[in-house]
Amino acid sequence: MNAKTLAIIGIFSIATPAWAAAPTIDQLVANPTLLNTEMDRCKHLGMAANDDARCRNAWQAENKRFFGTGAGTYKSTPVDVFPSHPTINPQPNSQRASSSKAPDPPNGQ
Repeated sequence: MNAKTLAIIGIFSIATPAWAAAPTIDQLVANPTLLNTEMDRCKHLGMAANDDARCRNAWQAENKRFFGTGAGTYKSTPVDVFPSHPTINPQPNSQRASSSKAPDPPNGQ
């Protein structure tokens, strides 16, 4: 092997871990610390983050983490606004028919 070949292999061996280290969307969702680190990196890039593939992955992971997959466990139950059999007494303290005593005069007279 000559020196040029070794130099090229050395450059690619240094650059390859940087490409391999780019986390996927699912890895970012599973690891919030890694996601926060990527989001901070993108924040410091400024406008250059719009063209960065790692930032796009981080943004998609953040959206997936926040909004979920769309398949939730929420089951809506109907709300009975006007129940058909209420047990409400509209005048609970009104005079009762069962009292045999004459009602007291008004104002205690």
